[in-house]
Amino acid sequence: MRYLIEHTTEYEYPQPASEAFSELRLVPRTDKRQRLIRSQIQVNPAVLLENYVDHFGNFVETFSIPFRHRQVSVTSRCEVETLGFKDALRGLDLTVNEARSLYQNWCLELFDYLQPSCYVVFSPRQTELSRKLLPDRSSFVEAVLQLNHYIYRHFRWSPGATDVTSKADELLGKNEGVCQDFSHLMIGLLRIAGIPARYVSGYIESASDAEGRPALIGAAASHAWVELFAPNGHWIGLDPTNDMTEGESHIRIGYGRDYFDVPPLKGTYKGSDRQRLSVVVRVSRNQRLT
Repeated sequence: MRYLIEHTTEYEYPQPASEAFSELRLVPRTDKRQRLIRSQIQVNPAVLLENYVDHFGNFVETFSIPFRHRQVSVTSRCEVETLGFKDALRGLDLTVNEARSLYQNWCLELFDYLQPSCYVVFSPRQTELSRKLLPDRSSFVEAVLQLNHYIYRHFRWSPGATDVTSKADELLGKNEGVCQDFSHLMIGLLRIAGIPARYVSGYIESASDAEGRPALIGAAASHAWVELFAPNGHWIGLDPTNDMTEGESHIRIGYGRDYFDVPPLKGTYKGSDRQRLSVVVRVSRNQRLT
């Protein structure tokens, strides 16, 4: 499927900022699951964009504004084709404990995805829940799918209940959050069980049902889900916000240990400690090609 994506972020300051610097992770990846056809980034005020590829292979663009300004606007427009891929969980007839022993073959490559990270901090409550949901002798495939379903059923999607600095234990206390929180919790539970997991940042199709209500949660903004490394050598995408596996409706920008590694936009500025932020994301199928 081909998708058209427009993502606009605006910052407004009550008093002029004297300078600013930002990093952007807004350009979707090209890999076995999708193909970037075209992309364009527009920054206002107009400044020069530079780019590099980070430690995780994500494409990053940077800009600085070395003069006074009251507003910054960043708009990303791109077209992406998502590709069909086989269910990599099929045929994995082994237990969680057997899967864990096989990860020794990739111990160096997977090290970062088995450790605590900035927003994935292990705790006694998470350890207890991980042991309950991912017992050693359970079927690997059934256990990870049931974990995905458990988070979907037990935690309510509620924008504003948490913020970008929230950690998984806060979700356990509130039982509500957003896709970022659900992903962080799932990653922590998997890592505690010895299953490598990473955070994926991207978008999900803004599909609607017959009555016009969004069919998938998280389509109104940047989306996040989880990839776990299976013993067959494949990364498997699971979306606990929607209780589904990653499919052609998911568009991947990048991945890392958690949100800290792949925020769509982050930066710093000199000026007032108050700002107004607005974000608008539109994801639609290219109807001429589908």
